[in-house]
Amino acid sequence: MGVYSFKELEKLLPSVGSINGMQVKDYIQALTDDNLIRVEKIGSGNWYWSFTSDTKKSKENMINKLKDEESKLLATIAEAEQQIEEEMAKRQNDDEMLEDDGMDRKALTEAHHALVQENAALEKELALYSDSDPAEVMRKVEAANKLRESALRWTDNLEALEAFLISVTGDRAQVGEVMLRACGEEYVVGEGLKELVVPN
Repeated sequence: MGVYSFKELEKLLPSVGSINGMQVKDYIQALTDDNLIRVEKIGSGNWYWSFTSDTKKSKENMINKLKDEESKLLATIAEAEQQIEEEMAKRQNDDEMLEDDGMDRKALTEAHHALVQENAALEKELALYSDSDPAEVMRKVEAANKLRESALRWTDNLEALEAFLISVTGDRAQVGEVMLRACGEEYVVGEGLKELVVPN
């Protein structure tokens, strides 16, 4: 073990370690970061040293960590191999059962694919008959009833507005012109709104 100041290391390292004098500071910082040497500020300068036992202890810790990691990986591998064996045994049992029924895995896969295609075709065919679907018919009837009620309500509102305007102005012709502009061809001057024809 030796204790050195930074200036001493600047002089010593280039000759001993074939290190460029400009890179000594970077090497010392790297060694300090890796805990390969210790540094302590004493007075106005930094002093560097390394104990042989620290290096040995660091290597032992690294070996222990690697051994722990190895044992975990071996346990994971063993578990994976166990699962693979179990799955292979299940697959073998399934294949034997299928062979007893006269089908193999490939035939079952093909049958599944054919059934999926047939199901898709039937769903498309069913969509063609959606106009005859009782639920769809009921939805359309309800929508038509709501629209008829709304049209009748607005017809009543327009007729009430027309009566109010006539009572306020007293001029049927002028109110008729206003209603004609507002309602368009649905209004006949002198007769009022056209009859709302709603099929039952």
